[in-house]
Order: sequence, then C-alpha cells, then structure tokens
Amino acid sequence: MAEVPPPPPGSREAIGHVAVRPYGKYFLVKKLAEGGMAEIFLAKQVGVEGFEKNVVIKRMLAHLSGVPDFVAMFLDEARLAASLSHANIVQISDLGLADGCYYICMEFLAGEDFSTVLRTAKRRNEHVPMHVTLRVLAEAASGLHFAHEFADSKGRQMNIVHRDISPSNIFVTYSGQVKVLDFGIAKAESRITNTTAGVVKGKYQYMSPEQAQSGNVDRRSDIYSLGVSLYEALTLTRPFARDTDLAILNAVLNSDYPPLRSIRPDLPQEIEAIVNKAMAFKVEDRYDTAADMASDIERYIGAMTSASGGTALSSYMKGFFGEERVRSKLRIESLEELAARGVDVPGRANPMSPKTDPGNQPAVTDPHTKAVGLPISIVEQRNKESRTKVLGLIGALVVVGTCGTGLAIKTFQDRKQIDPPLPKPDPIAAIDSGASTQVAVVPRVDPVLVVDAGAPSTPEVVDAGPPDKPNVVKPNVVQPVVLSGAMVSRLMGANNGKLRACLTSNKKQLPSEKGRIVLNITIPSSGKVSEVDSEFKGTPLGTCLENVVKAIRFPVHVDAAVRVPVPLNYDNGTD
Repeated sequence: MAEVPPPPPGSREAIGHVAVRPYGKYFLVKKLAEGGMAEIFLAKQVGVEGFEKNVVIKRMLAHLSGVPDFVAMFLDEARLAASLSHANIVQISDLGLADGCYYICMEFLAGEDFSTVLRTAKRRNEHVPMHVTLRVLAEAASGLHFAHEFADSKGRQMNIVHRDISPSNIFVTYSGQVKVLDFGIAKAESRITNTTAGVVKGKYQYMSPEQAQSGNVDRRSDIYSLGVSLYEALTLTRPFARDTDLAILNAVLNSDYPPLRSIRPDLPQEIEAIVNKAMAFKVEDRYDTAADMASDIERYIGAMTSASGGTALSSYMKGFFGEERVRSKLRIESLEELAARGVDVPGRANPMSPKTDPGNQPAVTDPHTKAVGLPISIVEQRNKESRTKVLGLIGALVVVGTCGTGLAIKTFQDRKQIDPPLPKPDPIAAIDSGASTQVAVVPRVDPVLVVDAGAPSTPEVVDAGPPDKPNVVKPNVVQPVVLSGAMVSRLMGANNGKLRACLTSNKKQLPSEKGRIVLNITIPSSGKVSEVDSEFKGTPLGTCLENVVKAIRFPVHVDAAVRVPVPLNYDNGTD
C-alpha cells in the first residue's frame, strides 16, 4: 500500500488514546493535553530485559519548530529547567529531536493540577480545607525558592523567574507530593504571545503589575503570582476576574480586588496578612524570597492545625477524587498488556492482528527513527470493495504522520469517480429541549485503531443425509457488516435520554455551563463495547456514561476493533 502523504503543517491529534507508535526512543500511548506551543503525551521509555517506565513527552508544535528564534529560546530554557533538581519541581530527564520536532521528556505524575482541584471544589460548592491549601502553596513556594537561588557550576546566580505561576502550573499527586510545572518554558511561550491568537488569554489574572507592563521582573514577580494563587485557592474566586483581558489588566495595574476576608470572613487575619504581603503592589513591600513566604505559612500551619504534611494531602486527594479516578491514573497498562488487549504496538505480538509480529517491526534504537505506520490491511480480495467504501465514508487512513500529528488524512478522490456518494451519518437531536442539560450526539467513525479479524463468517449448510430428509441449516449465523457512522449515530440516539440523565445528575462535575465531552469508544467485531474513555473516566459522571454506552449492542462488523470519538454537547444554563 502506498504511503499516505503527511498532513498539513500544524495539524494536531485529538486528545485521548492514539495508535501506539515509536517517537524517537519512546512510545507514544495517549495524548493528554495541548496548548499554544506544545502537545503533551503519556509515553513509555523502554530498555533491555523488559524495562519500561511511564514518562510524559511535551512536543513542540510543528509550525513553531521552523521558527529559529523560538527554537533557540526553547532549547536554552529547557536545558536550564532540566538542571533544576528539587522535590517540588517536576523533573526533566531528556531533551531531543524526533520527526523534525523538539521535545522534552518529563517525569510522569499521577494526580491533578491544583486548578482542577479548585474547579472541582467550586462545582461541589465546597472549599478546599485550609490546611490542604496552605500545604500546597508552602510546598510550591519551596520549589520556587530553589529555582530563584539556583547557580551554575561556576557559582554564578542564574536569576531564574518562572513568569507563569498559577494553580494550573502547580501539580498535586495522589501520594501527597507538590510539583511546580513548566519551569523555563513560560519565557519561551511568551515569545509567541504576540503572534499566536489566544495564547495569553487569562494569563493577566496572575501577572504581577510589573510583568503586565512588560517591565523587568525578578523573583518577587513569582511571589506576587503565588499570592494570587493562594487568594483564589482560599476563596475559589480570582481576585481580578473581569469580562475582558483589558479589564483584567486595568484591575491588576490598579490593584483593584476585594479584600480576602470580605469574601471569606471566617479566614484568620494571619492568613489575610500573608496574602496581602505577597500581593503588595509595590515590589519592595512583598516578601523578599519565596522561602520567607513559605516560612510564614508553615508557622501558621504548625501553630493552628494538627493535619499537615504529605500524608494528610494524599488522604485528601484520594478521598476528594474517589477510588475509581485514582485507580485509573495510577494503573497504566504496559505495552505488553496493551498488545494482549488487541492494541497494535510495534514490536509486540498482538493475538488479534498479525501486523505487529515482532519479526516484521524495526527495533527502536535511533532517536531520529521515523514512526512506524499502521496501515489498514485487507485480508481477502472479496472484502476490498466494502472496506474501501467504509474508508471512503470515513475519509481517512490510519497511519503515523510527521511532527505534530499521528493521523495523516487521505480522501479517496479516485473512488468518487466510481462509487456514488454515501449518506452522511444522521445527527441526533437532543431530546426534551426543556431539560436543564441538553445532549447532542454527533458521532464520526474514525478508526484510530483498526485491525483485521479475517473473512466474515457465512451461513453454513450441512447435508443431513438422504433426499427424504430436509437439509439442516445452522440458525442465526450473523453476517458481519461494515460499521458506518449512521449505525453508530442511530444507536447512540436511542440512548440519548440516558446520556442526558448522566450529565444532569452529575452536572457539578462539568467544568462549565456549556461545553463538549468526547467519549472515545472502542467497538470490537462482536459489537459489544470494550472501552469508553474520556477526561471524566473514573468519576461518577464518567462511570455513568460508560455504563450507558457499554449496554449498547452495535452490529457485528468486519473489523476486529474500531475506535469512534463521540462528542456530547451539553448546556446547563441553570447554574
């Protein structure tokens, strides 16, 4: 099969599971997130004798990899960040280039960023316990102080400033660790804020006045941002929340925010004093160092609370997010387990597909090795016509592309000259428009993982004997079909009410009043759903949606497994 051309520059993969494939000396397993400058993947680092380690790959976007000034800054800052070795700073273990894109390899952390903790608490109408908040901010301050004091091998002060401290860059693990993320990357990211729309949106919320004016900044700018983060964590309100970036900027420059205890009168004056000093408008009125701020927080924790340290933080995180969610993030399948489950893993035997026979796959040794393609094979000539038609409907071949994407798209223009156009999948209208949560399901068949199950079975006629005895036909032998978007659409639509009920009963878990959840559904050839993955996996909402979808029986189909992303649009409107 001819190689499919690479996608246009800047193409990105959808968040969720990807076709497992080599990337440099790693294997990409799942896309976790993306931002204005990079995509983030869960990956595997492999070695001899079955060595395997979960890591995170942060890969620069394709269109930025061709900007020399940005690349130079990215590399300088990444090297600097990799030199910071502290318990409260995420560790960077590798910096490399693969498929034309620079990447950073970081330690894998099982937990949540602090922004997610605060959003979840706000949806539940409850505050994060004060001792938890203070512990998180004290640990983050300790990590910041280490970076601020960092000197090179010759003893020269490096004057590192993070520039992007906010709850989203403070990570809390389920084991009770606190890590500051993205050291050194913020400066590189700020380089593109004037040319990339939307990158800086919301960043002004945490900027110091001098940073917002593009003035010179030092460590006290990070201390100011830490104070804003502490204010938000205690009140679940951003001090400079306004409708527009310009209004936010004006509020920051005028130090216009409600006093802490006007929002939460129950907070002690000592805590308000810490926040006010960290957020002082004049640089000289702030804490001189992040260590000084951490000391004041620790002093209050020691004097006023009995619960402190990583054990209390771990207990809170596990109880707050629930056993299922914690288990889903702590239990990461190995490459062997993925292959045994039917996922194509280059270099690993797959019992459901011959395409991953280790003898047919190249070893991953060169950091610049091209990713191995996963073309859709057709096992028998008689299946080619139906398989081509479904791919014409889908409009894509699953292959591994170049930097910035794992999917290369090829439309079958040549087939259009022969076959009439196939019907588009039927959109499913939301049921009961008066409900508080609306659901619109519009599935699109997109086989991120498609493996061959062999030729479809046919009804078998058995000769029962002499002519006076009728032939015996084996009953109800199901003829596999090509699973189309319309089929998936109709069956999902029949369960629209149940899906809506999940969203309605768990709407406090939703991140906003309006939005979209994408369910990545894996449907084996049997038609019985084997996996339902989403950003809410392991939560009550995710479990409810998973139970609804797994109860659906799709048609027996010709592929061993088809992965279908199904968007669920919701609108609460009543919060």
